Amino acid sequence: MLRIKFCAGRQFSASKSASSPSAKTLCGILGKTTRTQTEMTKDLNKKVILYSSIAFGITWTIAFGIYWLFRDKSINDSQLNFFHSFAAIGPTIAAFVTTYLYYGKQGIRKLFAKLKFHIPNNQTVLLTISPLLFFTIGLLIFKIMKADYYNFVTFAKLNWSSINPFIIWLLPLLTYSIFEEIGWRGFLLPHLQSQYSAWKSTIFLTLIWAIWHLPFFFYRFDFSIGIGVGFFFGIFVGSVILTYIYNSSKGFLFPAMAFHFLNNLCSEFDKEIIVVVLSTGFILVAIYVYKKFGIENLSLTDRQRNYFISDEKTTA
Repeated sequence: MLRIKFCAGRQFSASKSASSPSAKTLCGILGKTTRTQTEMTKDLNKKVILYSSIAFGITWTIAFGIYWLFRDKSINDSQLNFFHSFAAIGPTIAAFVTTYLYYGKQGIRKLFAKLKFHIPNNQTVLLTISPLLFFTIGLLIFKIMKADYYNFVTFAKLNWSSINPFIIWLLPLLTYSIFEEIGWRGFLLPHLQSQYSAWKSTIFLTLIWAIWHLPFFFYRFDFSIGIGVGFFFGIFVGSVILTYIYNSSKGFLFPAMAFHFLNNLCSEFDKEIIVVVLSTGFILVAIYVYKKFGIENLSLTDRQRNYFISDEKTTA
């Protein structure tokens, strides 16, 4: 006679009595599995919360601090933009501190290993340099719509008139592309992907990443409901592409940093036509990645999970 026994929310069929050793053993295994998955989720939440708290704390302290100094007229506009570059350090410090607390020196070595120069496959290289391709298209469309070529000389006079303004212009492009990626992709994304699909992980990362930018709307970006929604959507589109680049590069960070830098660089020259072309191109790329590779991995290869623990069990 078949009997059904429920264990930890599951059920199974057995030809023996539900109180038999085999039934109890199976019940214990199922219960243990459920508890292990719950413990894994709690452990992941602790790491994500600790990492995010440190990243937010450092960046927000610097950003709101320099904004207060600017409002107090203790620093001028140029100094504000210069010190803004250092607010990018939050995600990197958070990554190294959280890594050391949970994985020790061995974890730090693994994180440093992801900073090695790495050239991915051809398709990933193409997506990595896609900002340059869309920028070129933007220049052509700019010529058509304005009946004149984009004036790089005028831009250079405004931003590169001497070494100081050039450094103030270039420094944030470098710091944010490098220090953000060490945190968001070097630590947070592989942890999220150890528990969730690449698609869900990208959504969670987008929420955290977008909120992290909040202080910059006080002095760096204009703010309105429309701009806020557009900014969040842009962060999400960029996250989808960066997830593809990161996973397809086997977790090495240089390609993600390169894409981040090129995107910021190309967006600097024109805030109207060229930026619209860049945004449209990235949306098409993100749709392509979603349709072509699916939500599980969003890449050519399996998604990169928590590389700090090589034998960590994962779930979809």
